[in-house]
Amino acid sequence: MNSPRQQPSAFPGSPLGGFTLLEIMVAIFIFALVITTVFGSFRAVFSSADAVGGDVAVFESARTCLGRMATDLGNLYVSHYPRYTKPEFDDPQDPYRLLGEATDVAGSSFGRLQFASLAHLSLNRDPRQGVCRIVYYVHQLSDESLVLRRADHLYPFPEFQESEDDPILCDNILAIEFGYIAADGEISERWDSESADTGYATPRSVEVRLTVGIPSRSQQFSTRIPLHAYRKAAQ
Repeated sequence: MNSPRQQPSAFPGSPLGGFTLLEIMVAIFIFALVITTVFGSFRAVFSSADAVGGDVAVFESARTCLGRMATDLGNLYVSHYPRYTKPEFDDPQDPYRLLGEATDVAGSSFGRLQFASLAHLSLNRDPRQGVCRIVYYVHQLSDESLVLRRADHLYPFPEFQESEDDPILCDNILAIEFGYIAADGEISERWDSESADTGYATPRSVEVRLTVGIPSRSQQFSTRIPLHAYRKAAQ
């Protein structure tokens, strides 16, 4: 009498046709490697996407900031001879003075620029127009980050004071420097149109060097803005 045919095992290594403990552990290990690799790839992709998105935002912020500066300085307002006279010892300063200097903020030196312009921006629905005094300055926020603000006041100009009401031109400021180019092409880091050192003249163009971002991932931008209005050196 023939005995029933024995069914072959689906897994030759296992007499009962199942998985051994070793096979299960190896499968789990391989699965963990695959999952780790997949999620690592996704993390790298998303991190790169976030970095690229941050770079684009920084680029747009800096581009807008430099564009605003080009508009403001392109509408520079200066007083010319003979209406302008060189100041004596006790004379009041020219209200349309161009003053470029360095200031200390959070232990670092940043450029600050003051000048008169016809590029007044009306805020709070103020319809008035005219000559305004613009000041670019770096200000530290409560979270210790640094921003570049733009003060804008119509004539007669009040005494300049930093204010949180001044609009922010650019945030995450790491460095800003201004270079002032004279008629002979010489570049100075500071300028005072009320000083004999500059011949009581204004520069012919202004160079802006801007660094934004975070220390580990920063971007540098620079531009040179020609001044269509200027005062020549005194003879």
